[in-house]
Amino acid sequence: MCKDYQLIQAMDYDSKFNTVLDKGRGYVHVLVNIQGMVFLISLRSYMPKKYQLKYKLRNSQKMNCVEGLDFGKTLILEKDDYLLSKNFRLRKQEDYYKIMDNDIFIINRLIKHIIDFNRAIKANDKHKLEDPMRFKFTTFVNYVDRLSNITEKDYIC
Repeated sequence: MCKDYQLIQAMDYDSKFNTVLDKGRGYVHVLVNIQGMVFLISLRSYMPKKYQLKYKLRNSQKMNCVEGLDFGKTLILEKDDYLLSKNFRLRKQEDYYKIMDNDIFIINRLIKHIIDFNRAIKANDKHKLEDPMRFKFTTFVNYVDRLSNITEKDYIC
């Protein structure tokens, strides 16, 4: 998908050289539907604790990192063909329940981050847009036009 759509900031994708880096790991995402768009939120093992665009499942084995959902590396599914129908088991069963039992919270957190990004874009807020713990490395930059339609009305009550 990264090559097909020239995405920047996608995990393990070097947009300068248009190549996918092989870091020897798989990709697991949680799928969320907002306004008819399917968002893929990446599950990651080594996110800095200070990183603001995350949903923590637990502390990581790597010092000062957490495991969880990385909202900053969220993609929009362009074609269903990109999904593989392989089974994947989370490291801990309680991770599955923590995601499933908090689905509305997770969706609303994604919406909140998108709204914050939209405001930063509109205000040309360099502080937020260039902050490595906020939007400097986010994949949202690939979807500025489509994300601009997401507002507070999309929150799930």
